[in-house]
Amino acid sequence: MFNLFGKKKSKEEALEYADKKLNKGLSGMMMKGFVPKEHRDMMNQSLNQAKQAHMASTGAIPIAATATVLSITDTGKLVNFDPIVLLALNVTEQDGRTYQKTMETLVSKLQIPRPGDQIGLGQNPANSSELIYMGLLTP
Repeated sequence: MFNLFGKKKSKEEALEYADKKLNKGLSGMMMKGFVPKEHRDMMNQSLNQAKQAHMASTGAIPIAATATVLSITDTGKLVNFDPIVLLALNVTEQDGRTYQKTMETLVSKLQIPRPGDQIGLGQNPANSSELIYMGLLTP
């Protein structure tokens, strides 16, 4: 029940467990009954960002574009003490197209991008037209 003495869950298992508790079964019904929809939507958004960050960190998603950080703004939201920030980017696709884009994403508190930094962007597996943050690119 509380997993006090069981084996430790992997990150994938922990994310799936959180998703299950938030959206399925008796606990999901209780969440729907007691937690307002906008708060549940924010929790699901944070959970999806954590899943994307985990996939990006394991190399499961290839880099589809690079971007230069133009500005960064803190949103005040945290997931496991890592900040969710708003990035203004100058994106360069692999075919050479460039454009500006803003993106709200989870970043590691140990590697927060700064203006002028190069970052990698990958295609979101759930929505191929959307790019997700992959992390800082080392020179």
